[in-house]
Amino acid sequence: MKLVFRIIGIVVVVIVLLAALLYFLNEKGVLKGPISEWITNVKQDIVSIFHHTEDMVNDMGDSDKPVTDSINIP
Repeated sequence: MKLVFRIIGIVVVVIVLLAALLYFLNEKGVLKGPISEWITNVKQDIVSIFHHTEDMVNDMGDSDKPVTDSINIP
């Protein structure tokens, strides 16, 4: 079991490092074409998710009954 978790950890670290490398290469303008567009789209999606989550948390913080208000919002 310990070996399985170690392998999963190594795979996760490699994926994160690869994603960071692709992001920085894209920011420097090294990558061109569809891969650059895809990386830009993923970055925009992540930023959008962050902002929407931040807005939701702020809206819940301003409410007297955050759970009930969040459930009733369509």
